[in-house]
Amino acid sequence: MASRCMRSVLMISSVFAVALVSGPALACKGATTLLREDFSDPSWTEQMTDWPSFQLGGGKAVVKTPVQKWQVLFYQGDFYPAGDACVTITGPSAAPRDPSIVDAGIVLQDGRGDWWTPGIYADGSASVDRLANAGWLHPVPSRKFGAVKTGPNAVNVLRLVWSGPPPDGSNTPPDMNVTMFVNDQQFVVFKMAPNADRLFGLFADTEGTTYQFSNLAITK
Repeated sequence: MASRCMRSVLMISSVFAVALVSGPALACKGATTLLREDFSDPSWTEQMTDWPSFQLGGGKAVVKTPVQKWQVLFYQGDFYPAGDACVTITGPSAAPRDPSIVDAGIVLQDGRGDWWTPGIYADGSASVDRLANAGWLHPVPSRKFGAVKTGPNAVNVLRLVWSGPPPDGSNTPPDMNVTMFVNDQQFVVFKMAPNADRLFGLFADTEGTTYQFSNLAITK
């Protein structure tokens, strides 16, 4: 994310449940749908108003950011303390000049207002970055991950699973784990303190190329 620095069947048989635990992760497997979005909802808000980059509608969000700029699109219609979220990300039709800095993914906002950005790069890498008040941190530095598809119009499914804070008065310790999958393959489990007012969003740093988000869902 170098340019920024200059800058988710109520009844499941026991056999199937065991298969889910032992087999590859399935995208958005929660029993309850919290959000299934075709990008017609007016609750989506771009954060950097000086360079509007997203075009929404028709079941997709198309984004093209200027060179050395990135954009964040938050859903302001609800909070998601816990969730199992997935989104399909389609990459640019032509290879970017530097695929190692072109990326897109999901944003989760924590209780301090920090933005956590698990994402995938056009060069086949993945990472988890965090924008805090004092600047950028890199909880999971960018590294190559074989499950990430590359090339013109590459299609990848990004999935995140996280837990909400324990009930008030509970002695249960908070579950800090957020699990990140790419195309049903687990990439990493990273630590992020749970919060009841968690905002969900999308981000992209396309460096003048075009990305597309579709099939967005958050389940629980």
